[in-house]
Amino acid sequence: MSRPRDLVVTGLSHRTAPIELRERYELSGERLRRWAARIADLDEVAECVVLSTCNRTECYATGPSGSDVAVAVRAELDRAAGLPRGQARFFNLEGYDAVRHLFRVTSGLDSLVIGEAQIQGQVANAYERAGTEVLGPVLHRLFQSALAAGGRVRATTSISRGAASIPSAAVELARKVYGSLAGRSVLVAGTGEMGRLTVRCLRGEGVQRVFLASRHRGRAERVGRELDAIPVDREAIWGLMREVDLLVTATDAEAAFVTGNRLAAAHDDSRKVVVLDIAVPRNVEETVSVLPGVFLYNVDDLQRVVDQTLSARRFENDGAEAIIEHHAGRYWVWHRTRMAAPLIRGMREAAHRILAADLEARLPAGPRDVDRTEELRLASRTLLNKILHGPTQALRRLAEQTEDEREFQEFAAHFFEPGDTWESSRTARNGLG
Repeated sequence: MSRPRDLVVTGLSHRTAPIELRERYELSGERLRRWAARIADLDEVAECVVLSTCNRTECYATGPSGSDVAVAVRAELDRAAGLPRGQARFFNLEGYDAVRHLFRVTSGLDSLVIGEAQIQGQVANAYERAGTEVLGPVLHRLFQSALAAGGRVRATTSISRGAASIPSAAVELARKVYGSLAGRSVLVAGTGEMGRLTVRCLRGEGVQRVFLASRHRGRAERVGRELDAIPVDREAIWGLMREVDLLVTATDAEAAFVTGNRLAAAHDDSRKVVVLDIAVPRNVEETVSVLPGVFLYNVDDLQRVVDQTLSARRFENDGAEAIIEHHAGRYWVWHRTRMAAPLIRGMREAAHRILAADLEARLPAGPRDVDRTEELRLASRTLLNKILHGPTQALRRLAEQTEDEREFQEFAAHFFEPGDTWESSRTARNGLG
């Protein structure tokens, strides 16, 4: 009898690793496609979905052995990061703990900024990106259920109504320096989701001018029209540093392009400038922080803002957690009942096989009434299905209630071996007859 696949999640997040380590493990674009192709070739892994954002890289996977799956996936993550094994601070969750973790992530309860809206879309994108080679029934249903739970949390609680996003928390840091951003000039480097959200947050604060920089001038112009921002080339950043009060970097560059030397040459030491690096990997070198008049913050610095600004929303956690437990519990019942599927299938196949053989032996030799014979077969199958309904439901309930999968497997091995117990019973019965 085949064994259901273990479900695990392994990876790292803002709770387990600093930004210096998280940025090495970030997976996107071609790098993510190559990594997923390697995962699909692993014998230990049956299904896998990778969720990679600025604050986490997590792999949800299944396979015959949960421990083997986790080891194999972590090895591939280390390989992608170019780091020796054991360097990262990976976390590992199995079974229901893995299920509940994804539901909490999707609902925004595990985010750096609790209730952030972006994570649900990021989970949906990770699920949609997973090809048929690495996505099967277990993770397919898991991610659909998690997205449904996340939607319900946001619809029925206040956890994300007006919740601070990463860009809005970054803007809060700027307010701590300037007091008010009204009338200030800002330069945002990056036209992706984070860059767009940042521009919208800044507009809400009454900034006077927003410059939007991109490596591709056409994209900066297109997004700039949408957001009422002034489009510029990325190289124009240095010429604008004496005009702007705030520089926000949110690009997907693989290496830091804002260096200490370059910013020192462009910045007026007599002015204050806030540099908010909300990208992973980081866009700004740490050396920038020692320059006179420069205030540098990265995504890890947001935690202080989160602790101060989101305390009023924490009372919503209980309601959100209750929704998560309900949806995660429903999924876990479905997952556990899959333990009984091979046993039920074998039992029913063997029973129908015996019925067909016995019916054939009892039918008269020679010419037969075809309609009458088919009527007997249909009636016999209907009766057998009714008889099997009780044992089928009992096995499903047993699988739901059995926490230890090995315990159920041992029971199943003694209860019924497809093709053996039923066939031997028929042989014994015929011998006695």
